[in-house]
Amino acid sequence: MYQHFIVVASAYSEGKRVGFHMSAPEGKLDNDKIKSILDRLKEINRDDVGIHSFTTDDSTWESVLKLDSFFEDVMVCEDFEEFEKIVKSDLKLSSIDIAKVFLAIQATSHLKLQKLIYLAYKKYLLKYREQLFPEKIVAYNYGPVVQEVYQKFKKYGSDTIETDSGPKYILKGIHLSQALGRMLLVKDSEKVVTTLLETFEEYGDLTANELVSLTHSKNGPWERVFEPYMNREITDEIIIAYAEYEK
Repeated sequence: MYQHFIVVASAYSEGKRVGFHMSAPEGKLDNDKIKSILDRLKEINRDDVGIHSFTTDDSTWESVLKLDSFFEDVMVCEDFEEFEKIVKSDLKLSSIDIAKVFLAIQATSHLKLQKLIYLAYKKYLLKYREQLFPEKIVAYNYGPVVQEVYQKFKKYGSDTIETDSGPKYILKGIHLSQALGRMLLVKDSEKVVTTLLETFEEYGDLTANELVSLTHSKNGPWERVFEPYMNREITDEIIIAYAEYEK
């Protein structure tokens, strides 16, 4: 038999439930780790956190779902630090999160990744008149760039970026990457995921150079602001006003 230790709380943004799960052969759970987790939960000071402990016939989350359907809609993570980030505050979507989703779909180069992120941002902005993420988009020599993404992935140069190997989530027995798991917990997750999938479907088969040509379209947002080495911002207003020229 295996003993399970489970923590469940609500993700603030959408009222979805998120959980942390650890298991070990009965009597072998790490009590010191559990004590540390309980102490950290006290510091978070949330009144909607539930603690559960019981045994099943194996160590998997699937065995928990088989025992009790109460946990069926819980997005569970087996990394407490990741769980802690979510329950401390609303999980805010960043450009890095968007990058990791595209990389989870297909390993690609940094140059192509930057263009997919920009095109997803543009699509979301034009449809909903809302920002997909808060970081600025600026005009580099090879097109629109998010500098935070550039700093994270520049080490790859022109090589294909390795796929995300961060903490994993499980939902209804389906194992998800950190990027996809987080995406399902953010506000307006359905709008966001749909936008990213539509962007990849529309542009995913194009090469990096073809996407550069697209974003360099005459009178388009990038051309309107680009000055060599100035890294000028491509504002939402510029994107909305001149996106029609990007063809």
